[in-house]
Amino acid sequence: MIITTLLGYLILAGFTFVEGRIRKGQEAKSYKPGEFDQRTTRFLGLAYSISVILLLASWLLNYFKIGVLPAWIGWAGIMVAIMGLLLRVWSNQVLGIYYTRTLKVIKDQTVVREGPYRLIRHPGYLGMILVWSGIAAATANWIVLLIVFVETVSAYYYRIENEEGMLLSLHKDYSEYQSHTWRLIPFIY
Repeated sequence: MIITTLLGYLILAGFTFVEGRIRKGQEAKSYKPGEFDQRTTRFLGLAYSISVILLLASWLLNYFKIGVLPAWIGWAGIMVAIMGLLLRVWSNQVLGIYYTRTLKVIKDQTVVREGPYRLIRHPGYLGMILVWSGIAAATANWIVLLIVFVETVSAYYYRIENEEGMLLSLHKDYSEYQSHTWRLIPFIY
């Protein structure tokens, strides 16, 4: 558990380092919310903050044997987090300058249908849910995993609802794109 938890922290640090460097353009790096953001960026920030606190608290929970899972769950979590990180980076690369921190539309933006966007409308968000859930699983503590998963999915659900409303109002072809893609998980949602 100690090794997987430390590896989870390392993945989180790697994500933090990579995330800021792979964004292209000033709009993509800006924290200034667009008119459609509806505080979704703040909710995501809050979810991330709570997750970090829980990841740190996992040491104490595991020390007192509260919510401990088998060690193999930690290793599975590492694999899930790495897959999520790769999906996030791939999504970012495909969107390029259109990949922004807050909900906003860049001038002349079109609906992207390449790469993971052929099947999934929000692969970057799926990647982040996998990253946070994988890192939480790496602690091998079901309490941490459950809370991180629920809060992360909830924050991204709210974000997706707002983002899809924004895209429907700004792109007449987005509705057609929705009809043959999945929000996050093919054949499920």
